[in-house]
Amino acid sequence: MAEETEDVVFTEPVYTHDPADRTHHSISSTWSPCSSISSFSSGAREHPSRLAQATRRKASDVPRRRSSAISGATLCEDSRTSSKYPSISRSSRNTSLRGSVDTQDALTNFAPIAAESMQKEEERQLRLDKHRPLDPTPSHDLLKRLRRWQMSSSWFHTFAPWRSPLGSPSDQLELKSLARSYFPYRSDVKVLITDIKEQCAELHECRLSEILRYTASKPSDFQIRWIHAPLGLGPLNSTIEDIFLHQGEAGRPFKNLGRAGWPYANVEVLNFCDRKEFQNMRDVYRYLHGSTELTEELDRECWNGFEPRQTDGKGILDDLEWRNTHLGLANDWHTLPGYWEACTSDVPRQMTEGLSVPEYGPLDGLQSTLWQADKQALHKHRFFGAAQLVRDIFRCFHRGDGFLLTISGMRGVNYLDRHFKRHLSEPGSAILDNDVASAIAFVRRQFTESGTRRWHRPSVEWLLVHLVTEIGATPHSDRQGCNAPTVEGAYQEVIQQFKRRQYEHFDRKRPNEPAELIKDMLTCEEEVRRIKIMSKRQEQAFEQLGTDVMELEAQDLKQGNRPEHENELSASEKVQTALQKAKRRTQAFELLLDDIRMTLKSVYDLRSIQQRQGGSITEGQNRALVLIALVQFVFIPFTTLCGYWGMNLADLRQSSWDQHEFWRLCASIVVALALSGAAMAVLLLAWQKQQSLRREHIKQARLFTGPANDRLDDHAV
Repeated sequence: MAEETEDVVFTEPVYTHDPADRTHHSISSTWSPCSSISSFSSGAREHPSRLAQATRRKASDVPRRRSSAISGATLCEDSRTSSKYPSISRSSRNTSLRGSVDTQDALTNFAPIAAESMQKEEERQLRLDKHRPLDPTPSHDLLKRLRRWQMSSSWFHTFAPWRSPLGSPSDQLELKSLARSYFPYRSDVKVLITDIKEQCAELHECRLSEILRYTASKPSDFQIRWIHAPLGLGPLNSTIEDIFLHQGEAGRPFKNLGRAGWPYANVEVLNFCDRKEFQNMRDVYRYLHGSTELTEELDRECWNGFEPRQTDGKGILDDLEWRNTHLGLANDWHTLPGYWEACTSDVPRQMTEGLSVPEYGPLDGLQSTLWQADKQALHKHRFFGAAQLVRDIFRCFHRGDGFLLTISGMRGVNYLDRHFKRHLSEPGSAILDNDVASAIAFVRRQFTESGTRRWHRPSVEWLLVHLVTEIGATPHSDRQGCNAPTVEGAYQEVIQQFKRRQYEHFDRKRPNEPAELIKDMLTCEEEVRRIKIMSKRQEQAFEQLGTDVMELEAQDLKQGNRPEHENELSASEKVQTALQKAKRRTQAFELLLDDIRMTLKSVYDLRSIQQRQGGSITEGQNRALVLIALVQFVFIPFTTLCGYWGMNLADLRQSSWDQHEFWRLCASIVVALALSGAAMAVLLLAWQKQQSLRREHIKQARLFTGPANDRLDDHAV
């Protein structure tokens, strides 16, 4: 007799398989065998190991269930599997069912979901093992020792300048390894290569020293070769792009998006990086770039791996040497850029560093920066607490023979989803290979199976437009089904927190609350204002790009070149989609800027009310103090005279003291007190000097100073 089909209620609280995500998920949903398995697909993806164990069970291995008298729980006759599955309870047999299927059918339907989830997790682990060092602990421990040594050096310099500080925290080899872990040699930088043809695409990697082999030619059966170099603005950036453009025929110009004489696409983008690693990168530069011996050794080895200088002067080192001299960066010791000058251009810019300007030259990446991570208002949001919002330049250069070169120091997260914190913890090179977090990796993987079959026009210009519109519209959560808060929504929630705090400054138990609130609000206002400026510039860039695309499309139609895939999205449609996103973001941040300014104005108004209320109280207290001072002015002279002439030391019993001895004792006490006060004053001055040196060390090379940057991060040093 067939067993009656019943509903099963899962009541076990479970956790996601990701160790970095500790979010508690309690599943308490009724599942019927006849219901759609898609309703449980989200839970299946979060528990691949449990479902994989379930799918490996054959139909003959599924034990029959028998009712238990204890709490109505269902027990399995097979004791080996009783601890591997959630505890389940039977519902009433009279529950109406929409249909029924066999348990084996349900498990069979879950098998592809579990296999796909397990495959993705295995791919992620392989990607991390590929890009992450075997043991990153030594670098972190060395950086901690370096911070402690820096603090001890500051102490000795302040309180004991005649003594040398403690010994170096490690030898030169360890320090050089630490520097290379955050700033690799230029020849070791990994360049991403994507060869695209009609049916598929192939992904490759090469070292930066080998990039000229791939920019000169490509296989004949591939239509497009896209090369991405993760480099920041600097002389090396200009050298690579200049050699690339002179190796083939010029591409079709983007006159409106580019500038006069330079018709190529540039766009500034926002992305997120790990806050701690961002500070570690800057600390490594701050602590090591002043070491003369270490810097000389790094300068000698920085350009190892590149081909030696060519006789025709067309090598990377030849052009770089000429360019470094042309820019006035060469000196008597070396004509090539130094290690720190070449590497620090890859550090992303903070929101407070520089302005969003349309012109970007090789010297823009070498500007002085604040080597201290800013405290951003976005950190107050629970989702973005561990992230640092930074800016990078994305530059595109194309040729008419099917080559596209993109250069950007961007190594952060572009797409927001529920595993955002896990993506942040990955190394920068691993993020560039993560198609769930990085827009560059997503576009690369997008064409591995489809190739150019879904391109409206299989040309390098179409790929350029696709990249600019895809990357320029980030960060967002659209690719992952909006399962994460947006940047606009996060700032709106932070502003709501400020509104709730604006009335708390009347509490006398926290007198510093008004100043802290105003500083936080000024920081938020500065960030929102800068993001609005960037969004406005992106909006203008997309409008200019749309004009260029329309001109190129008109030229193609005039020459009789019809699109090969007319049903696919055209470049104009992609530009319009990105333009609408930029407009919505600009409007959102304009509203947020008005909101934060109105909230700040109300805080100032409430502060003035508080000051007026306190002023009336202070006025009464001042009148009372004046009256007390007048009374003291009258009676203190009489008290002093009476005290002096009333002393009769010579008549004290069993004492031979006279007034001279009394005054000598008083003078000794006064001298002791004066010496103690002088010593305390010296210590106070030394402490103030230490604090000033510390602040000066933090603010070194600072380019932009605004009201939002008055607060210093005292925990990073």
